[in-house]
Amino acid sequence: MLDNSRMAAMAVLGGCVVAAGSPATAQVEANGVPLGGFRLYPTLQLNASYDDNVYRTDGGAVSDSFFTEVPGFTLQSNWVRHDLKLYGNVTAYQYASKSSEDRADWNLGGSGRLDVTTGFDLTTGGSYNVLHEARSSPDQTGFAKSPTEYSLGQAQAALQYHPYHFSFSVGGDYARYDYDPTKVIGFPDFNNSDRNRDEYSGYVKGGYEFSPGYAMFVQANLRDVKYDLTTDRTGLNRANHGYSINTGLDMLVTDLVKGQLFVGYMSESYKAGLSDVKGFNFGANVDWNPSTFWTLHLTASRTPSATTIANASASDDQMVRLGIDYAVLPSVTILAHGSYTDSNFHGSPRHDKYSEAGIGASYFLNRYVDFKVEFTHQERSSSLGGDNYKDNLIYGGFNLHI
Repeated sequence: MLDNSRMAAMAVLGGCVVAAGSPATAQVEANGVPLGGFRLYPTLQLNASYDDNVYRTDGGAVSDSFFTEVPGFTLQSNWVRHDLKLYGNVTAYQYASKSSEDRADWNLGGSGRLDVTTGFDLTTGGSYNVLHEARSSPDQTGFAKSPTEYSLGQAQAALQYHPYHFSFSVGGDYARYDYDPTKVIGFPDFNNSDRNRDEYSGYVKGGYEFSPGYAMFVQANLRDVKYDLTTDRTGLNRANHGYSINTGLDMLVTDLVKGQLFVGYMSESYKAGLSDVKGFNFGANVDWNPSTFWTLHLTASRTPSATTIANASASDDQMVRLGIDYAVLPSVTILAHGSYTDSNFHGSPRHDKYSEAGIGASYFLNRYVDFKVEFTHQERSSSLGGDNYKDNLIYGGFNLHI
């Protein structure tokens, strides 16, 4: 399973993928608490889990159970024009015996839309996140005492013009990564200041709605990455820049399908000593409702992600994920998913392949409480001996909302 920083990078690069909901799983919408021109939606998740390979090791797997508490909120405006949303949550992990894995991730952010005039608006947003690198990350040393903490700050802005049938938008994103030192067993702390960086990206997109709810688009993206230090721990300059040109289909609000899919070409250029990454580009985030009982979720992406692997310019992550929801009863949904990720470390002999499959169920007790249980199996097959792992995770928990 990829770490949080890689997943965040996937969201920045590629295209403006639209997240979509699922009628099969959205049984009852929360009412929220009215606060003048806003409505507050507080939530609380309480989970209990069992992991049979906490450290994601090839041999000598260590198991443990842990609890997760996730309090959160969304404050959403209910204005006729314009839009404003604030949100935040904390994810706290407490392990039964492996206290080194105890941690708390949190995020706080907001987004807004200014309706300048009919068909013309300005959108903006930003967030600040404190996260921890996953044990499954190839950049997380197996001798780490605890997962490495890092912060991620993000900001986005876009101008959109969408008269009848046609649309045009231009926007930009900024992301700032700051890593704490990694505490290592039997050694001094690893200094991660060579991983601290700023990532800038911008895009121009034009579209045409050829049928109600369906629009073809062409999008050009630029990306530039600058590191705080000129060279990393191995003496290489990892600064890079790139572009992608994509064409695809936006499926807007329709009863049958919604989301986005695209194909194109991407290129990432690196300094001397590091290999460039280029070639076929793709992405998808689509929800399809063939009936009132079934919902299919397709997610796919190609993302060059920053890495500390020696001589590797990037981890070229190509991922596809398929999820299936089946509503056996109005209050009960069976959930299944499978995913595959190919991570090619350009310039290095390392090549990782990740696979994951899971099955579970959700039960909506009432408007305020739902319960979910799931079993997930993960594997990593690496070209480097000793870096393979298999992991089984079981969890169940309640989601409380108003």
